[in-house]
Amino acid sequence: MSAGAWSRLRDQVEQAWNRHVRHRELYRHLDRRRAEIEARNAWLDELAEEELAEMLRGLNECLDAMRAAGGDVPDRPEGTP
Repeated sequence: MSAGAWSRLRDQVEQAWNRHVRHRELYRHLDRRRAEIEARNAWLDELAEEELAEMLRGLNECLDAMRAAGGDVPDRPEGTP
């Protein structure tokens, strides 16, 4: 095997390994997020219907207030926070 072919093969293997390591970390991150979501869902499942209704009313009131306040805000140029 020539030196150039060996170098290309080594580079390809190195790139594949780096992808493997990067994807492995992404899957670990995804697993942590899934566990967090499952914990949140378990908490929601324990709420009574009255508590859920109260939360939705509060959320709707908050959204209505944000929409009302949004109408008073002047338009900002694109790209400004």
